[in-house]
Amino acid sequence: MSERPIDGLGPAVSMALLVNVCLFALLPLLLDRHSGARSYEEIIPVNFVRIRPEMEEPPEEKPPEREKPLPEVLPLPRLSQQVPKPRQLKLETPDLSFEINPKLNMGMAVAPPEPELVKDFFDQGEVDQLPMTVFRMKPLYPFRAKRLGIEGSVKVKFLVDSAGRVSHVNILESNPPGVFDESVLKALPSWRFSPGELGGKAVNTWVSTVIQFDLE
Repeated sequence: MSERPIDGLGPAVSMALLVNVCLFALLPLLLDRHSGARSYEEIIPVNFVRIRPEMEEPPEEKPPEREKPLPEVLPLPRLSQQVPKPRQLKLETPDLSFEINPKLNMGMAVAPPEPELVKDFFDQGEVDQLPMTVFRMKPLYPFRAKRLGIEGSVKVKFLVDSAGRVSHVNILESNPPGVFDESVLKALPSWRFSPGELGGKAVNTWVSTVIQFDLE
């Protein structure tokens, strides 16, 4: 067998032993340094002072103010008002008695004036004499109504003026409605009357009448 391997391990083992010896030698130094640093930190004490909060004194309670009594309201004295009595005035009336002389001429008696006609139009009941027909043209019978055999009537109101002419024709009522109205409106303006009279004067008079339409 060869002896080279054993000779090669010798330096390695001796080197390892040397490193271990150095480490063991340095280990106490490292531990002392670390413990010294820790002991230095523990030397500085830290004290915490807890400050108590100051207690606030409660505010002083003020006594409630007493309500001032209201002044008493005294009733007002009644004032008696004296109304002065009216003075009575004595008036002396003069004596107006005189004698009537029967020989004095009293003059002629004067008739009261006739009442003036204030209104322009009068109803039939307001005049002394009603208008009288002088000329009257019969209204035409409508052809259609005559052919159908329709009869009826028309109530009209119109004005007879002081000259006897007819105007302001108004249809008041017609039966049947609208059948004979046009014939009446065409015929009435041609009628003539003697005018109504009031106080001896011709006046404008409203006249109402009914016109019949009968088949012969």
